Amino acid sequence: MPIEEWDHIQTRSESCNGCQKPFADKEDYHTALSLTAEGYRRRDLCAACWSGTEHASAVSYWQGTFQVPLPPKPETLKKEDAESLLRKFIDSKDPGHANARYILAIMLERKRTLKHRDTTEQDGQKILIYEHARTGETFLVPDPRLRLDQLEAVQTEVSALLAPPPALTPVEQALASAEKEANADADSASATEENQPPKDAEQSTPCL
Repeated sequence: MPIEEWDHIQTRSESCNGCQKPFADKEDYHTALSLTAEGYRRRDLCAACWSGTEHASAVSYWQGTFQVPLPPKPETLKKEDAESLLRKFIDSKDPGHANARYILAIMLERKRTLKHRDTTEQDGQKILIYEHARTGETFLVPDPRLRLDQLEAVQTEVSALLAPPPALTPVEQALASAEKEANADADSASATEENQPPKDAEQSTPCL
């Protein structure tokens, strides 16, 4: 299976994949990443279920501490940040985003949002294995092997993507406001027309 078709973000299980017992808060768990025909497969196991068999068959493994997930925050409008941009680029599976994905992952590692757990290789392609510090998700980020003369251009591209959009000029603000008012007037007129009662049909006068 091509690398682009792998499941590059894999969530941490809330229970042991062996005995199915839910993980307790602050409980240590073991993660094994195995390579299958469908790509990488993650298994999270409690200490009792962790065995040498899992260790021997895994291409990567590590130990972490389970944290009960916090309730999701209300959705708010915000500018693009490094994590949301990385998730978007990974979900898109677009090879053209390979360089930006790599730089974003490095940025998040430096911010300690992602923990570098291991590096493996598949078909000559180096794969960086990260775990999200808060959610425990696994991120698989192929290393595009950027050359030094490419770094600056990619960093500039990523910085531009993370920058807030430029403020509208007064003329652009006026045009946007006028367009909004015109659309509102059109919607209001359409609603008024739809609510008009149908005209009574003309009644014919009977012939005497």
